[in-house]
Amino acid sequence: MEEVRQQLLEAMGFSPKAITILEKNLNMYTLENPSITEKHQGSCGDILFLSLKISNNQIDNAAYEYIGCAGLQACASALTEMIKGKEIDEIKNIEVKDIIDYLEGIPKQKYECAEISRDTLRKALSKWSETKVKS
Repeated sequence: MEEVRQQLLEAMGFSPKAITILEKNLNMYTLENPSITEKHQGSCGDILFLSLKISNNQIDNAAYEYIGCAGLQACASALTEMIKGKEIDEIKNIEVKDIIDYLEGIPKQKYECAEISRDTLRKALSKWSETKVKS
């Protein structure tokens, strides 16, 4: 990561952990043959596309793509790291605070990015539940 960008992110209030996660682009890719894909747009205009590979009610893999800011990238990366390998019952109640805590801090003006991430996950899990009921 460019030193100037890192300094700007630090000055904005991103934690060292959040900056490291941004630098690594964790789980930011197109997931091949996902079980479910969902998108959600926040009031700020940012859009998150979340793809999950699920088997036996467990998240085997999670990836995302986004249109938006560094805050959304950090929150989406954190969310995907938090849910991989977990049972659906363990992750269905993830809250904004959980994502922010995982990142060890992001600027207050980026809390909406954690909301977008949480809401996209909830929509995906709801869609997954509906497909399970129909089959």
